[in-house]
Formats: sequence, C-alpha cells, structure tokens
Amino acid sequence: MIQDNRPTPLPIICLGGVVMDILIRPLPQLPLPGSSTAVETISLVVGGCAANTAIALAQLDLPVGIWARVGQDALGDLLKQQLLSAGVTADLFIQDPTLATKAVALLVGPDGDRRLLRGPGLSNALSPLDLANLNLQGLGWLHIGGLYSLRRLLGAELASLLVQAQDAGVITSLDTVWTHDNNWQALLPLLPHLNYVMPSLAEAQQISGAEDPETILAFLLERGAKTVILKLGEAGSMLGTGNQRLKIPAYPVTAVVDTTGAGDAFCAGFIAARSFGLDLEQAMNWGNACGALTVQVSGANSGFTGRAQIEALVKVYSCPS
Repeated sequence: MIQDNRPTPLPIICLGGVVMDILIRPLPQLPLPGSSTAVETISLVVGGCAANTAIALAQLDLPVGIWARVGQDALGDLLKQQLLSAGVTADLFIQDPTLATKAVALLVGPDGDRRLLRGPGLSNALSPLDLANLNLQGLGWLHIGGLYSLRRLLGAELASLLVQAQDAGVITSLDTVWTHDNNWQALLPLLPHLNYVMPSLAEAQQISGAEDPETILAFLLERGAKTVILKLGEAGSMLGTGNQRLKIPAYPVTAVVDTTGAGDAFCAGFIAARSFGLDLEQAMNWGNACGALTVQVSGANSGFTGRAQIEALVKVYSCPS
C-alpha cells in the first residue's frame, strides 16, 4: 500500500462549507402553534464541512488553516474566534462587508438524527478572484470540505486550482455535501485531479445514478478518481483504488446522540492518518474511529480529545479487511 512517509506533516488547508450552526437538541417534535418546548441545548457553534474537518484535524495535532469568505458581521466574528480557539489558523479567513454570514439551525431528534433549516446566503463565497491568495509553497494537503458549498468556484477555476496543487506536490482530497441545486455532475471534471474523494453513500448515489457501493466505486474510478472512500454510516466505510477494495466495519458506539459532523470527522481521521504515514487500511480505521466518537456527543466538534484517543481506539477495534 502507498504510504506518504512524512516524518513531520506539512500544513493542511481546508476550504468549503463554513457556517454558524444553531444547535437545538433534543427536539422530539416541533411545538404546536402558540406553544413552546423545552430542550437541553441551544448553542451557537462553528459548523460546515470545511470548518468541522479543520477543527478535527487541529484536535489530531496537525497544522491546519481555513480558507473562506464570509460576512463581516457578528456571526463571522464568532466563527473566526471559535476557529482560532480550536487551533485552526485563519490567515485566509476573509470577512467581506458585502456579505452576510450563513446560519443553519440543526434540529436534532432524540435518536441523534438531524433536520436542517438553512438561512440565506453562501456558506463560503470564495470566487476565482480569491485563488491568488493561496500560496501552495510548503503546503502538504488541500482539502475541499463540502464541494457544493463553493457555488462561485464550481467549474474550470476549481479544477485549475487542483491541477496547480498537484503540480506543486500537494495532496488533494474532497468531500461532497448534499446539494439542492441539482448540480451533482460538477464533481466529475475534478476527479482526475484529486488524490482522494470521500462522499457519503447517499451523495455518491446521486452523483453516479447507481445504488450499490461497488457500482459507485467503479463509476467514479472510471472517470479518473484515484482513490474513492465511501462513507457508509452505520455500515462503516468502503474504499476503491485500481482493482483494490477495502471495507471496514463501523466502530461500536454506546448511543447515537447527534450525527452532525460525523462524515467531516471521518475525513479528518483519514487525512490525519495518511499525513502521519499510515496505510490506507489504517487511515480508514482512523476515519471510522473519529466518526464513531463524534456521533456519541452533541455537536460536530467535541467528539474526541486528541490523537492518542484515536490511536487507542483503533488499537482495540481495528479490523482487517
């Protein structure tokens, strides 16, 4: 199996979804008109695929920064403050006075499943004009967390950025996120320029038009993807690269409290393991471990305490393919 074999991981940049989550849990049902319902938690926490993955990477002792364009407003200020407090650098965190920072209400049920209410605006307003701000020199990894959040960058400009990154020796990866714009095919031109593609099963089904994981892997690999990792939720994860296939069962959990950010945590675990020089199978185990810990707590960014916790969990539960 291919190994990165880097003694000291190089910096990582995450771009994609960055929003303010309004976390409300547990909510068994909406109150009747004119009435109210008491819940345990209502909190404002940084969210979005790119932000969640960046925070998880920082928790895993990796040097990581966020690349985003949000509003110059109170929510944008709070996002930046929480990212910095989590250990994420914000040199590329741009606050634009012409924008409003996007907010998303997460209604989490007693079973840990969630429903989202999305506010207006963009979760990351990066545009082709922002591409010159990224210095690829000395960068180790570029991760797109929430492809379809980058509405102003979908197209040739993003493909060109990935080509430049790979030409500079930067590893590239991508997580998709659900889209309501019926633009699933925007991923396809990017596939040849990505080292790793990590969609959820539901998203990959929309992109490929196929239902079963094997057919989905074949679809994406035939269109230029080098390595595809499908996040299968409670069924674990499945990887395809060339003729190789790996399936790793999900790690056991005591109780599912909140599924928010589990996929983002998986991406962070996988990226971290590869950055530390571990092979693909171990990287999938790291991803599964991070996802399992995340669903057992409220919110996307408090599931685990650090690299040692993940290493210990993987040691106990890692399962050969």
